Amino acid sequence: MEKIIDNDNRLDDITLIKHLKGRNSIFLDDIAKVYNAVKDILNTRIPHIFQNYTLHNVDHSFRIMEYMSKIVGDITALNDLEVTILIYSALLHDIGMAVSEEDLELIKTDAYPHSDIKFSAMLKFTSGNENLALQEYVRRIHATLSAKYILANHKEQFTIPKLNTLSFSKELANICKSHTENYDWIKRNLTTYEVRGDFYFNPQFIAIVLRLADILDIDSNRTPYNLYKIIAPMGFSDTEWKQHFIISNNEKILLNEKTQQKKIVFHGKATNPSIHRKLLTYIGWVENELINGTAISNNMLPQYRLFFDNHPEINIQTEGYTFSDYKMTLDFKAISSLLMGEKIYGSKTLGLRELVQNSMDSCRVRQEIEKAKYEFGQEPYKGKIKIILDEEKNQVIIKDNGTGMSLDIIKKHFLNIGLSFYNSPTFLLKDYNYKPIGNFGIGFLSCFMLSNEVKVITRYFNSKYKYIIELEQGNEYTSLTELEDVSFDGTEVQLAYTSFIKIFKDDIKNIIDFLNSYFLTDEIDFEVIDKSKQWKVEISNPLRNNQELEKGCIKIDLGKYLNEIEGYVILKPKIPFVKHFSDLNFDERVYVYTELGGIEEIEDFSSLQIDDYLDDKELTYLSIPIVDDAYEEDYLNGLKFTDDDVEEVIRKMDRDLTWVSVLFRKDFAKMLVETTIEPGDTICEQFDFNMLCDIGHSVSCSTKAFLKKINLFEGECNKLYLPFEEKDKTYNFYYYPRTKDKRELYIRNVLLKDFHYDIRVTASIFEINSLIVNISSRKFIPDISRNNIQEGQADLINYLLGKAIHRAIYDVMKMDAGQKSTFQKFLTHFYSSKSEFDK
Repeated sequence: MEKIIDNDNRLDDITLIKHLKGRNSIFLDDIAKVYNAVKDILNTRIPHIFQNYTLHNVDHSFRIMEYMSKIVGDITALNDLEVTILIYSALLHDIGMAVSEEDLELIKTDAYPHSDIKFSAMLKFTSGNENLALQEYVRRIHATLSAKYILANHKEQFTIPKLNTLSFSKELANICKSHTENYDWIKRNLTTYEVRGDFYFNPQFIAIVLRLADILDIDSNRTPYNLYKIIAPMGFSDTEWKQHFIISNNEKILLNEKTQQKKIVFHGKATNPSIHRKLLTYIGWVENELINGTAISNNMLPQYRLFFDNHPEINIQTEGYTFSDYKMTLDFKAISSLLMGEKIYGSKTLGLRELVQNSMDSCRVRQEIEKAKYEFGQEPYKGKIKIILDEEKNQVIIKDNGTGMSLDIIKKHFLNIGLSFYNSPTFLLKDYNYKPIGNFGIGFLSCFMLSNEVKVITRYFNSKYKYIIELEQGNEYTSLTELEDVSFDGTEVQLAYTSFIKIFKDDIKNIIDFLNSYFLTDEIDFEVIDKSKQWKVEISNPLRNNQELEKGCIKIDLGKYLNEIEGYVILKPKIPFVKHFSDLNFDERVYVYTELGGIEEIEDFSSLQIDDYLDDKELTYLSIPIVDDAYEEDYLNGLKFTDDDVEEVIRKMDRDLTWVSVLFRKDFAKMLVETTIEPGDTICEQFDFNMLCDIGHSVSCSTKAFLKKINLFEGECNKLYLPFEEKDKTYNFYYYPRTKDKRELYIRNVLLKDFHYDIRVTASIFEINSLIVNISSRKFIPDISRNNIQEGQADLINYLLGKAIHRAIYDVMKMDAGQKSTFQKFLTHFYSSKSEFDK
């Protein structure tokens, strides 16, 4: 007998529920429990508070679920957990609007702890209308309250059935919260891959689907929530709105059977031009959701990609007025100036990087196309890029033999700032293995940092027509000439030599150094040609180099451990595993704080047990500089000069001071803090300033106790430990000193010059000499400057590399059985998360 979730049988008719029933899903019982718990809240509590607002009841949730099933490309490609979270998000994204009477009273008295909004200020905003002020207040924070509700309720249901420790409530809470946040928030706070037991799910994808489904719930059954919001509700009731405008079609998502692309369509009637304009603003939001949502989903796995026409079709009849197509426009000169300048890229030289990277993308895409149709005996395609300098003609040419551009690409993408061809369905539906770095559709504007006038000649590789496009800085008008010419191949960008060479300080060597630094040239013929001097130079910077290793070093191929990430790391064995206290290198005199009080110098460590001093993988101790009498005068003068800045004086006199380390058993170590020590001060329990004087410290000089930690991972108590480093999790980047060794990150063969590796947890038995990585995955996207990675992605890159390096160390470094076991436990503890990039 089929399980009935809803006694009214309405939920049971929802497509997503039917889909789970067809699979006999283990999540159905929990869905029923959650639904029965929240339906009355949605149906009664929200209308009680939001009497003049749009419907946020279970019918709204049901309609969202139906839209979800139509937005998703193929519902059968999603697993049960993903479908379940879609259902939960539809049910719970607005549950935060059901605020209790107690909370409403707290809000009214400016005492509500979950928001920094003042109700008194909201009252002024709404001209003293208390009901409207309450509604607007809650509306602004309801997504956060929905998340709070999810984290506090139904904990057993938001887990994998029979595996209650595997909760997804945090991700579900953030998904529901995200429906009022922007896409930057989604990318920062939601991942694209989470694992719970045998299930995985993509929180970013579910959030995108929820947003689209929510914003599409606009018809005669429900006044659109977001649209009602922009009307400025004061003095404009829901009833008046419905009198002026009705969306007449329930089915808003149509499928083009030929292209398999979906389109959103609106039919309706408007009797008020003001409402009509606001409707178009609303539909503009829908369009933005499509653009942003599809752009993000296009970087995901195939089952999560949304193939939509990003431009909704609008069929609105007007009554009593006419409506023009005029709308406000942007100033091309101002916008192009903003997007092409040094404020984004940081240096005019990076204009060359943008042009060459376009050529590399074009060559590598064509390389894949040509390889697929290659027949034995044919001349294989080889990508070629040339930088041709011709002082006599005042011309610099960046030329490639890549795919070139068709007229359609030129009109729809090249001449449309911000519309990247590589993000379009036209390109993505071809699903090439190579993922171009171009993402924003603004990179070409950077050519105007190199030259005021630019000419582009291009021919799509399977077309008989070439196109000549002439552009001028700050001028939106272009000339476009079509010529039949099958002899021309690829794309050629022509710039003025005089301005170009000046940017590189009138030295061609600077151009060559720049190109050798910024690009990986594997499988590309790349050369610089100087026509005036009649010479040419090959640009060669292959990822797979065969450099001779320093004695004792190990080279690891990262491609053996990672998908869509290649490169190598050169490692040098460092300190060994720790077996005894004497294996720890303190580099200074060591004392131990005794339970009887005071400190004793340690000369024989054999009496100390590591476990007595190790607390949660950390051995914490104090490092204290001792000021000998010989340096007392200099030290005191330093304090006068720096206004008693003890730490500054210690830093400047570091080499003249004698440092001591003081160990504390773990029970005492928890209480240690960094502190300045003045004459007469007590440092800890019976350990005071006078005891420092007993071991040689000046009686007149203050000093400072610095808190230091040694990280040790226990393999066998008091017998075997793995030392490791764990960087501060709140610190964004670790700025290492520049050395001759390379540490570089490339995205699709182009260097991110401002990226710095920051592997959070590293076993100390090795050190990294060089680390060169090239990421081909479309998931990782440079920021708009292309100098660094988009916010939030650096942590994932560093985690993946840290895991791969440690897996390789386990495989290649010589260790005995006990050390291997310890290292494996270390890997399991710090690098247990799995992702699509793990091999």
